[in-house]
Amino acid sequence: MHSSSRGHWTKIGIRTLRDVFVFIGAYLLANYVRFTELWRIEDYVPPILAGAVALSSSVYVLGLYSVESQRRSSFLIHSILLTFAFVIAFVIITLVGYMSFDLRIGRGFMALGCLFSYPLLLTTHWLMYHKHRLAPERVAMVAETPEELKEYELMRTMTPPGVHLVGRIGIDDDAENEEGFLGRLRNARRLIRTHKLDRIVFMEQRVLDEKARHELRRLRYLGFSCTSLISICERHLNYVPLHLVSMNWLMQSEAVSRSFYFSKLKRFFDITTSLILLVVLAPFFLLGMAIVRIFSPEGSVFYRQERVGRFGKRFQIIKLRSMRTDAEKSGPVWSSVSADSRVFPGGAFLRRYRIDEIPQLLNVLRGEMSFVGPRPERPEFVAKLTRMLPHYQERHMLQPGLTGWAQVCYPYGASINDAKCKLEYDLYYLKHAGVLFDSLILLDTVRVVLGGGLKSHTQQRYTTGIDLDGAENEAALITDNPEQSSAKGSTIKGLAQA
Repeated sequence: MHSSSRGHWTKIGIRTLRDVFVFIGAYLLANYVRFTELWRIEDYVPPILAGAVALSSSVYVLGLYSVESQRRSSFLIHSILLTFAFVIAFVIITLVGYMSFDLRIGRGFMALGCLFSYPLLLTTHWLMYHKHRLAPERVAMVAETPEELKEYELMRTMTPPGVHLVGRIGIDDDAENEEGFLGRLRNARRLIRTHKLDRIVFMEQRVLDEKARHELRRLRYLGFSCTSLISICERHLNYVPLHLVSMNWLMQSEAVSRSFYFSKLKRFFDITTSLILLVVLAPFFLLGMAIVRIFSPEGSVFYRQERVGRFGKRFQIIKLRSMRTDAEKSGPVWSSVSADSRVFPGGAFLRRYRIDEIPQLLNVLRGEMSFVGPRPERPEFVAKLTRMLPHYQERHMLQPGLTGWAQVCYPYGASINDAKCKLEYDLYYLKHAGVLFDSLILLDTVRVVLGGGLKSHTQQRYTTGIDLDGAENEAALITDNPEQSSAKGSTIKGLAQA
């Protein structure tokens, strides 16, 4: 009964194609209105296509296709960013259209194209922005056991955006007077018609119940959607709540073989891109070295630090130093992008715009890291987090990355709770990693870097609300000997070690 949810890149692809079709269609209509026929359309195709590509790329880099676009305080900010992307597309279509004087695009045609395309784009983005409120997915949850009822109450209070929880469905319960109780699963077809349900969700352990499994499979063969709760969270949140992750989900998340991508294509991309970026980013690299030497001349320009890589293998990560030389005289401490007293003046700038991470391109060339993947952590923290967070070692199944899904979705982590949130994004990436998804993450990275990093993460998360940073838990994590803690828990038993 495991059901894989639609991947992030699929949703982005649909939104991109919609904008491209609207943009191209508007200019084709402008051509027809201006000339009463599709006149010299073959000459106009290149600039129109160039403008469409520029528009969709700009919209994505600005974050208007992401779930974050629905978290902005108002559509006004979204529309301003969309206008900026449209201006970029207009400039591109003009430049390409005027490459040849004989084939230049007329001012009347351009004016009509803008008149038709911009309002249509604004309308489609307004609908996308409000879709989770205008047309949410109506779902009912199968819940009867104490654990299921607890999860049902959690979903009622923290319903993911784009989902409307209509009520619960029981197996043997007959709670007609209970608020939100719709009926029994055996009457599901009638309940679907009565309450206009789009989907029935259930917790994964429910499929062990033969009676429920029979009813759910019958509904699926009748063409109705029945999926696990974790799949709904994947689809609407783009991360997987850690308390819902089971070994069954982990084992079945690999729907298709990706051995060629991980063993051949990804490595080829890493080597090629690293060599190119080492040349392109050389001026910023030299600037970073100068900042370190000016603001902290007493130490080395570079900083090496042991990290945990794939299958628990340790390696030395290379960075530009952004902290004082005595930053860890009291032992390893959580790192923070701001308000960190250990960072020397100028070091915060290096970290804010990721200039300090440019030397890690050498780690990528060596094969110790990849461009996209879970960020490598220090052995001391891996040992602690492995004891605190279930399935934490799963993130070591892939090559660690210079950037990753967690890095473009969640700001710098400085606590156990932050590490948990990032792990939820990493587990999502483990399931959906691929060429297209990695390409989108690289575009997201451009936006994050240009924006000076992600701001504080304030939106409500689908979580049990357990505070992992409580005093009792922190006391259990603290050790007087960091080397001793890293030796006990930083590697994955049974996997390659070095």
